Amino acid sequence: MRNYVLLIVMLIAGTASAQQLDLKSLDKFAEKAKSKTEINMDESMLKAASTSLRENEKDEKIAKKSIEGLKGFFLRVYEFDEPFELKLDDLKPLVDQLKDPNWKPLLRSKEEKEQTEIWLHYTNGMADGMVLIAAESHELTVINGVGVTNLSDLKALGKMSPLK
Repeated sequence: MRNYVLLIVMLIAGTASAQQLDLKSLDKFAEKAKSKTEINMDESMLKAASTSLRENEKDEKIAKKSIEGLKGFFLRVYEFDEPFELKLDDLKPLVDQLKDPNWKPLLRSKEEKEQTEIWLHYTNGMADGMVLIAAESHELTVINGVGVTNLSDLKALGKMSPLK
């Protein structure tokens, strides 16, 4: 029985960590960017930031409720002086992580100089993570939400500031 419990705990831990992507491969873009924004909020940081939200403010109450299930929020935004065309090979280490069968593409859009992809992570048929990759001629944005059950959870993060 103890072996089964250990196996189940290992499977759950493996599933949870599979939602959080390794974003180190994006460091090469940071070196070339004129400006960069990087956010790394694990579960404890999200909970600490959410304590500043007021229950009597409608938007903040919604944000606090949405944040309850989040386990992590990781964002990278790089802006460039020179236009660049993103090639899939440039993001191969990141995209390779999405080959896990629990990751499913929700949106893939490619226009002239813009490319956007949204992927959802599923565990037992329920969405529990997401990745957004958006590249424009002068900007690259990658968002990884761990524990995200719907895209409105990400909107709620805009209502939060850990510096309040």
